[in-house]
Amino acid sequence: MTMFWILSSTALFLCAAWLAYPFLRRTEIERDETDAALSIYRDQADEIRRDLEADLISKQEFDAAQREIEARALKAARHSVGGMSVTRRSPLTAGVVVATLIVGSAAGYAWLGTAGAGDRPLAARKTEALVQKAQAGDIGSRIELLVETVQKHPDSFEDWWLLARSYAATGDNASAADAYRRAAELSGNDPGVLSAYAEAMTLANGNKVPQAARILFQQIRAETGDPRARYYLALAKAQAQDFDGALQDWAALAAESDPNAPWMPLVRRDIVNMARFTERDVSEYLPDASRAELNKAAGKQTDADQFALLRRADTLDKQLENDPSDYKGWQELAGIRAALGDTQKAKAALEAARDRFAAAPFILSKLDATAADLGLDLVPSSSTTNGPSQEDIAAAQEMSAEDQARMIEGMVAGLAAKLDDNPDNPDGWVMLVRSYSHLGETGKAADAMARASAHYSDNPEILAKIRENVASLEQ
Repeated sequence: MTMFWILSSTALFLCAAWLAYPFLRRTEIERDETDAALSIYRDQADEIRRDLEADLISKQEFDAAQREIEARALKAARHSVGGMSVTRRSPLTAGVVVATLIVGSAAGYAWLGTAGAGDRPLAARKTEALVQKAQAGDIGSRIELLVETVQKHPDSFEDWWLLARSYAATGDNASAADAYRRAAELSGNDPGVLSAYAEAMTLANGNKVPQAARILFQQIRAETGDPRARYYLALAKAQAQDFDGALQDWAALAAESDPNAPWMPLVRRDIVNMARFTERDVSEYLPDASRAELNKAAGKQTDADQFALLRRADTLDKQLENDPSDYKGWQELAGIRAALGDTQKAKAALEAARDRFAAAPFILSKLDATAADLGLDLVPSSSTTNGPSQEDIAAAQEMSAEDQARMIEGMVAGLAAKLDDNPDNPDGWVMLVRSYSHLGETGKAADAMARASAHYSDNPEILAKIRENVASLEQ
């Protein structure tokens, strides 16, 4: 605090001295600039006269130069402001300036300042700003505060729990899973916390129940019969193609739950969808099924459903026209066309996609699977997942530049799809980033590098090698 007053007083004294100095200088007499200009013109007039006498210039040149000098001298004389100026000392004015500065500064600080406050480091001021934003409802600021809090108090269950719930609210399920894991450890593996942890793992995995989450859900169900654990265990059965088991488990959960329970809309939706997929009578699993649920399970669509599907199909048509490299978009479009009963357009969408990705065997296998799921009578593609054959390479050499570019884009899209399915492939990530860069797709290259960084965030050695191999592309 003492240092603050020393620095403040010094700054105030210097400001006061700087403002008072002009009024304390000795009396000075300053000549007007016009006098100096006229003196120069007189010297110039004398100089050209000497040049004339020495025959250095002609009489005509002398007359012209003299007229020019006289004109300039006359113009300067018209702008004269009086010849000389006098600057006198004014100690009284200097004293008034200094007093005003000191009194005004002291009064302003007394009104706005906080004399008793201690030093406030930058970190403290940053934290205060975050607190204000968090109190205003900014969840991002709330998360930053909680991250700082758990770093200071790593053994606080409440702080880790709040951080995990905040991450989940923003849809960052991977970060939420990490925070829930730490909260579960601090809670002594409380079933409720473990259940939230397993759910976050599932959501971070694209809503596919991973093995670790399934084990946790089985443990929780055995201990408490937690509805969330029961739901996800049934979902795991459905994903393992045990459709009857999933239907039976969801039906049992629906029968034993309060009709107004928050999880019931999700359970009923999945029962209806599974009954439709397996062509079962939904009333066997939902005795109180509504007319809309019965129609949906029977494959009947309301006008609103059809309108929504048509709008989505139109949106996909436009998106794929601008970016035909989105094979998942082609799959979705085929599915929507099939759901609307237009099998010809569904087949056309898949055929267009297969033509686009003719050089990407992995994507072709996905498209064939989609055709089989939709019951479309498309002949399976003959490509394999082993890459292009010698015949394919020879044929490619005879293609036009445009067709070759399409083939290359298809191969790159196939590599991206394989990495989506199995991201544990460092060489594949390097190849994908390099491929996008060579194609001029800098945005996609950056996105691929970001996905690789996220996947290998726990393995800095592999991540460093990937970055080293693509570093030359940034130069």
